[in-house]
Amino acid sequence: MFNFFFVNHFSISDLLQKANLLYEQKKFAEAAELYRKILQKDAGHYAALANLAVSYFELGEYEKAAEKFLQVIKKDSTNPWWHNYLSQSWQKIGNLSEALKEGWLAVELSNGAKEHQLNLAYTVYEVSDEKGIAVVEPLLKKWYGRYPDDAVCKQCYKSFFHDKNFTRSEAEYVESLFDVFAPDFDEVLEELEYCSPKYVAEYLAEYILSGEVVGSCRILDLGCGSGLCGKYIKERMPDCEIYGVDISGNMLQEADKKGIYKQLLKSDISDCFDKYDVAFNIVVSADVFTYFGTLDSIFSAVHYILDSKGIFIFTITENTINEQDYFLTSASRFIHSENYITKLLKDSDFSTIKKEKICLRKEGDKNVFGYIIMAQKI
Repeated sequence: MFNFFFVNHFSISDLLQKANLLYEQKKFAEAAELYRKILQKDAGHYAALANLAVSYFELGEYEKAAEKFLQVIKKDSTNPWWHNYLSQSWQKIGNLSEALKEGWLAVELSNGAKEHQLNLAYTVYEVSDEKGIAVVEPLLKKWYGRYPDDAVCKQCYKSFFHDKNFTRSEAEYVESLFDVFAPDFDEVLEELEYCSPKYVAEYLAEYILSGEVVGSCRILDLGCGSGLCGKYIKERMPDCEIYGVDISGNMLQEADKKGIYKQLLKSDISDCFDKYDVAFNIVVSADVFTYFGTLDSIFSAVHYILDSKGIFIFTITENTINEQDYFLTSASRFIHSENYITKLLKDSDFSTIKKEKICLRKEGDKNVFGYIIMAQKI
């Protein structure tokens, strides 16, 4: 704990230097104490006020954060990040109309920068989930009218209106989304009780232990993200070679830190298969096909890249809304019918070895169910 006994004897510049160091170290409670001391000496000190607002936000004190961001915005209303932070603070404490307004201001002031587009998309989803689509529909239409070619905006708009012609997520949207979340991705998924990577690794280990595969094997991890699936696989099968592919460069940096992949490739998974000059014994994919509606070409490509009697293990989110093969939800995710996947595997020359309905993760207080499936190349 920082010793504040002699803090009043420091000059403002000394206090600011110490506070900023604590801030950079993410010791936000201690930094906030010093920023408050600075503001006692100089109530209008802009840097101390702005960093105190962010510190409150990082500490989860959203009402205090909102109060301070309002003060910051009075001093500088042109910085989109202050509006972004204020939007998130309002959303956390339930002031949804203001959250939407500030989120939109951040987008406009930044001329449609991706970080602010993503925040607005998240806010729109959260508000609609609580209050209904009618509350966000006017903003959705204004947003799409202003930024019709922006990948995030397009993804959000098409999702809310369940566009049947939208057969896969915008690649730029997926890349932007995961680039932003990469540094904290593992921790966020732990909070969501995200189980898909563990299930995939358990299925695979069970198959390996059955004696079907002798010695080491070559595995392709489709949409490897930060390397969670690869991590669990490597723990169970240390001799295997794992190749990872993902659209997000920041996610690949996180995966590389784990030191478990023989090779990492930045690519949309739809385009990755012709970039390998080797066949794989196994292809795995955990919670990735939720960003694709139609899966025909991907399943065919997986079949092609697998060696004789190769194994394909993946998860899908179950479509419980309607009878469609796949459906785009307002959460910008695709859900799939069990019948569609079963037929698609058969048409792609796979035989289903094992299938189990599981809880994949949580969204809020709701369990999200789907299937983990293991199939073999015929």
